[in-house]
Amino acid sequence: MALDLVFFATASTLAPPRARVAPRHAPACANAAGSSGSGSGVDWPSAPAENIELAETYYRAFEVLARDADFVADVWARKPLLVAEPIAGVAGSFTLDDVREAVDSDFLEAGLGVPTAEGGWKMAPVSQPRGSSYEDAKLRYVDVAAGIERGTVVFNSAGAHVPKLGAICLAALRAFGLPNCLNMYLTGPSVKQSAPPHTDKQDVFVLQMSGAKQPAAASRARRRRRAGAPPDRRKALAGDDKLRLSELGEPLLETVLTPGQPLCDARPSAVRTVDPHDGSHDRTSATRPSRRLG
Repeated sequence: MALDLVFFATASTLAPPRARVAPRHAPACANAAGSSGSGSGVDWPSAPAENIELAETYYRAFEVLARDADFVADVWARKPLLVAEPIAGVAGSFTLDDVREAVDSDFLEAGLGVPTAEGGWKMAPVSQPRGSSYEDAKLRYVDVAAGIERGTVVFNSAGAHVPKLGAICLAALRAFGLPNCLNMYLTGPSVKQSAPPHTDKQDVFVLQMSGAKQPAAASRARRRRRAGAPPDRRKALAGDDKLRLSELGEPLLETVLTPGQPLCDARPSAVRTVDPHDGSHDRTSATRPSRRLG
């Protein structure tokens, strides 16, 4: 199974490192007043030591990019970038056990990505309420486990609700000086396409937690703009993000993401899980569910 985390930055330009502003509202990693010092010199909100350590791990990785002049000038909002070496501490930093704990301990919502005939995809319910009580209405982990065998289970804004993921959001906020949103995607090994071709409205970091996925980032969509639609690509596609493979340009990047390996992308992309039976990739990792955060 593939588990992925996907970050969406809400600004198109990086703030200068020295122009960062402390957030008014800390993400979910903070569960008490006060702050905690760290090896990076960043004062994190008071939180469990495990979450502070996780924030430190991601902050160090993001800080390298934020202070890289070439990344800021040539990559951000312009082209995809694959970081060749996995980032230490990222692989396995959020597991299926963490997913189970998050689902069992809170009233979370999730959707099951269902491709449409016109292109794009819609979110179907992962489960239906079984009664009127809290327990009967809440999502269960067994529903999530069943969903990933049929498609990709998506937890939108997971970083706002799950403390460990909130720690990662805070690390990105402190490193880049930008507000961000983190979604979590879980895809079973039998699912050939994690998501249909689509264009995100923000710049995206994809972080592979486990399993493997093969993203393809295209140069641009060869399509006619809708009558009356704004010229900006992101605004033009807002609310109608439907692309066919035939509409995509030549791939700028196509690779297999392995655990711990990040991808920065701001392009139309099609993502599928690695086929564990095609013999071209490690069967051990490919037959595990994919977990991606972003």
